[in-house]
Amino acid sequence: MMTRLLILMLLSFTVARAQVTIAPAFPERGQTVTVTYRPDGKGIPADAAAVTLVFPYSTFYDVPYRVNMEKKDGVWTTSFKLARYATFASFYLQSGEAVNRPAPGTLYEVCVYRNKVPVFNAELHKGYSLGSAMGKSPQLGARQEAQYRKELKRYPDNYEAKLRLLASQMKNAKTPKQKASFRQQAHRVIEDKFKTAATVPGDMNKVTMGYLIIGENSRLDSIRKVALELYPETNLGRDLLTSAIAREKDTTKQIALYEAALRKENAGNAADFDGMHERLFNLYAARKDSAKALYHARFFSFPKDDSPYYPTTLKDIAQTLLDNGIALDSARMYASRSLAMAEKFPVGIIRYFPETGYIYPYATDSARQSVYSIAKGNLQSMLGLIDMKQGRYEDAAKRMELAIKSSIDKETVDNATLFYTTAGRSDKLEELRVLREKDMEAKIAKQEIRKPAPPLNTFVDMQGRPLDPASLKGKIVVIDFWATWCIPCMQEMPYLQRLYDQYKNDPEVVFMITNSGARNTLADAQGWSGNKKYSFPVYYNTDPEIGDKFKFTVIPATYVIDKSGNIRFGNIGFEGPDVEMKLKLQIEMARHN
Repeated sequence: MMTRLLILMLLSFTVARAQVTIAPAFPERGQTVTVTYRPDGKGIPADAAAVTLVFPYSTFYDVPYRVNMEKKDGVWTTSFKLARYATFASFYLQSGEAVNRPAPGTLYEVCVYRNKVPVFNAELHKGYSLGSAMGKSPQLGARQEAQYRKELKRYPDNYEAKLRLLASQMKNAKTPKQKASFRQQAHRVIEDKFKTAATVPGDMNKVTMGYLIIGENSRLDSIRKVALELYPETNLGRDLLTSAIAREKDTTKQIALYEAALRKENAGNAADFDGMHERLFNLYAARKDSAKALYHARFFSFPKDDSPYYPTTLKDIAQTLLDNGIALDSARMYASRSLAMAEKFPVGIIRYFPETGYIYPYATDSARQSVYSIAKGNLQSMLGLIDMKQGRYEDAAKRMELAIKSSIDKETVDNATLFYTTAGRSDKLEELRVLREKDMEAKIAKQEIRKPAPPLNTFVDMQGRPLDPASLKGKIVVIDFWATWCIPCMQEMPYLQRLYDQYKNDPEVVFMITNSGARNTLADAQGWSGNKKYSFPVYYNTDPEIGDKFKFTVIPATYVIDKSGNIRFGNIGFEGPDVEMKLKLQIEMARHN
């Protein structure tokens, strides 16, 4: 009987472990990893219509962070190839609101190996990933320290792992003396990195990153100054000099300093001076000196190795010339060259590391086509404005038609609006407005969610009086989280005011412009200068966990809650003037659907 019970327990354990399998067991770069999920009804229903693999943390940059799994014979699978730079990723499985994890506070893992040994940085990156799994667990710091130690045991020279461990030890030091000792060790690690490769910009970035890791942001300017003094005739030195001169407020002095530095330019070091030529191009363009602007443009307007940003560089040159109303024929040439390369415009976040070069992210065909279409619309409309400036109105009108067919993004529409306004075409302006609204409405419809909002019972008004949640029942609530120190939040306020003015007499819509409480107090909210400038209702949030409950880590964060108390739309970050139209459409969709 005991033996039979033991066998049953072992079988049960095997099934639980086999629910999610990852093969091969020790995947290496260049190999294909297959994740298999056998539903058992726990977490995700056995009859789930769809299962998605979600990466909260991943260095598999060419793999989407959400991967749809395929079902065959009741088993879900997905596969992806490990790139040359892959180190570590953690994931969970999701179907609707249901989630499958190995256990609470954990995630599934794909560690990358070489000869069954984790590759350089794999254990370090696993340490980073723990925050996604453990949240604010009090054990998080100790678990991360353990990972940094594992990395250093295998790779003792891992610079970043050394600093992460020392930063954690500084944080948890029990005495000021211990903390000072760890800080001194961290300084030695950073100084050694500075001495070994101070003339390499990529390694200089690691030096400055080191000071950020140990919380000494104020040292960044001083270390750059030292590097500039010690290595002025290197690529790094000239890069730092370019940035230092740019901080000079007097543009005449800026020009003189750049021109003086350029006297040391020759065929062997020309690449070191590209930044200076770019700065001088912009300075001379602003002064309407077309000859000198074009002279400097030619130094950085040709392809640079494998840089993915060449097409956008050409576009930027053309835009600068157009904005300053100079050298329009040259602006046309640069814009036309960029337009011919529209399908080479960068898509997504492209990373660059000295040891890997450029790393291109995963992008769907539709995402690529969207970027290419926007590039074409931007450049066709820019060429249309150049035509207009040169009095070629018929050519400009044709360009604008082509531009709008390609894209009705904000930049293209703004260019077309300028042309149609100048040409007195009110019919076209109305057509543009309708097209833009329909396009935004279609995008918003795809972003719609229906998720119960957290209880709104932790808010007080500017007199400190608690908000009665019952007063929000049956209302559409527009709640915006902000803070007095948040610059994008301040940029968003005028648009929120205009939107509020449109709805302030609508009994169905309530605005809650809410100080999130992050690094702010009620007194900060009460003393905010915007209280005198804006008329929308301002509140203060007293719950430090509100970000976790609404699922935001960046502000401003704006949500539209429908009459049934469901979050229908969430908007993270400031999106520019479009925010007014976007929120209005979201309010109306929440009202009528």
